Amino acid sequence: MPVFRTLLIAMIMALGSESAIAAGDPPADFESCRVISENEARLDCLKRLVSPAPSKPTAPSEPDSPWPLVRTPRPGGVPSASAVMRTPDTLRSDPDLAGLMIRCREKPGLEVVLALVRPFPPRSKKDVVLTSGTAESTLKAETSDAGTALVLPVDATMFTTGPWKESQELAVRIRDPEGDIRGVVPLAGAAQAIAVLSASCPPG
Repeated sequence: MPVFRTLLIAMIMALGSESAIAAGDPPADFESCRVISENEARLDCLKRLVSPAPSKPTAPSEPDSPWPLVRTPRPGGVPSASAVMRTPDTLRSDPDLAGLMIRCREKPGLEVVLALVRPFPPRSKKDVVLTSGTAESTLKAETSDAGTALVLPVDATMFTTGPWKESQELAVRIRDPEGDIRGVVPLAGAAQAIAVLSASCPPG
């Protein structure tokens, strides 16, 4: 169950369900999703469970934004962790890719990560090929402590003033011996979402 629990947390974070994270243990209904053998059907089942309730939008300031702002409560009086997320184009993406996340760091600045459904060994290195238009770059990303996110060595300004500012989508390929993970993440609205996120980050 520990591996599946971290998988669920990555899914919840990528889908923008702050209330499910704060609730602690996943509900019993998750067990019925876990036993589904077909990957896409299992992912659809999980999405239905962790989708935020219509009466409580994830991002009150921009409820219809494709990049919802999510605040995850943390204990001990520590400021909430804030992030914006974008789920991939499901028709052109593997179910193991949960989406693209841009989040506040404890020190000034933003961190860009790929949220994963299939976890990797913590702190392992992965080659990530990013393609925007005709431009392709290969980056060495590091897996998070939980194994459910890949931290990309890029600055968030790539989406606001950099080469991805005018891009409509970002193609992703994560190289892995057990099978590459591929996907396409739409970028429309990224600059506005980053502006909202920056205003929500704790002062450095």
